[in-house]
Amino acid sequence: MSNKSLRVIFILAVLCTVLVIVTQFFWLKKAVDLEKKIFNSHVTIALKNVAVQLLKMNENTSTVDSIVTQVDDKYYTVQVNDKIDTVVLKHLIKRELLAQQIKTDYKISVFDCESQNMIYSEYVSMNNSEIEDFPLPSAYSKNMKGNNYFGVYFPLLKDFLTREMSNWIISSLVLVLFLFILAYAIFIIFRQKRLSEIQKDFVNNMTHEFKTPLATIKISSEVLKNPNIVKNPERLLNYATIINNETIHLTNQVERVLQMAKSGKDVVQLNKETFDLKPLVLDSIEKTYKVLVRSRGGDIQCHFEPESINVNADKLHIKNVIGNLLDNAIKYCKQKPQIHINCIETKDGVEISIKDNGIGISKENMKFIFNKFYRIPTGNLHDVKGFGLGLNYVKLICKLHGGDIKVSSELDKGSEFCIFIPKNIKS
Repeated sequence: MSNKSLRVIFILAVLCTVLVIVTQFFWLKKAVDLEKKIFNSHVTIALKNVAVQLLKMNENTSTVDSIVTQVDDKYYTVQVNDKIDTVVLKHLIKRELLAQQIKTDYKISVFDCESQNMIYSEYVSMNNSEIEDFPLPSAYSKNMKGNNYFGVYFPLLKDFLTREMSNWIISSLVLVLFLFILAYAIFIIFRQKRLSEIQKDFVNNMTHEFKTPLATIKISSEVLKNPNIVKNPERLLNYATIINNETIHLTNQVERVLQMAKSGKDVVQLNKETFDLKPLVLDSIEKTYKVLVRSRGGDIQCHFEPESINVNADKLHIKNVIGNLLDNAIKYCKQKPQIHINCIETKDGVEISIKDNGIGISKENMKFIFNKFYRIPTGNLHDVKGFGLGLNYVKLICKLHGGDIKVSSELDKGSEFCIFIPKNIKS
């Protein structure tokens, strides 16, 4: 599948997801508003019935229109304008609310309009939602005052509405789960696409990496098959040396691939020893990299502070780490290589800095350069050899030593890799 097709799928998936989420929230809000209206309607009917029965018991023929007022979402007041028996009131409210399927706690308050004081207040729990057998009196006692106003407050309204909307909530959760699964599926598709591109790039790099030395070996072996070559020992030695060098190069590449294929914290074992860092760095430069740099008109400068820096680490792996960074500094330089190596001993460990004047790394690629098999995309151009294993190996070895590696770089301004190896870290 092409990148364009994947982008189209991704955009459509995002648009569909946004549309579904907006639609779901719209209907969820509509459902909440509807539940509030239903609750208000049922409570109004229940409280109106309570007022009617209170007035009937007092043989009061007053009109009962618009006697229930909704102060806010949770609070209702009822104008009775007659005597109120709080015991009867409590029973009537509970019975009428249950008849309207309102099963949530509430608080009753009774107000005396003459004294303008609240004369009764009680919190009623609906945990026991059964209607008790309560004989309603036919009339109130004569000494009861003319209380005429009561209120009902529902403190747990949100919990009640949540229970009533359980189906909506479950469907919303299912939708969210589906969207998460969809997002994960898209992530897997892009990840597989990325892995496919990395695999393809790795195969292309391996092909170019192996074809050149194999072609050189083939040409040299063809020359050596000429019987007259023995008459020119110098030329014979030259071609034999070429074959040997290319064979060593191929062997090293194969070993690197095999080593990185099985690399991991539980596989790579460190053989730590205490050694002087300076001879290791200088020996590596002198034998391998000095000739390469000078053949391109460049230079390598080293600075050690102090002159003798002892480090407790795996000598072979540290040498390979420095070698990988120097390889990159040379390979990714289009001008005369200028490489600066600074080794500084601090109170916490050793810092090794390798700075070059190469092509640099963009911010977009910076976060991927330590990934296994990752190489900065160059299209179909393969002018720089490699498998994308070097920096992954470097970071792995630094981590195994308890240290770290940092990089700072700008396009066309070079890069600087800083390695830190701490002191007294056990294997």
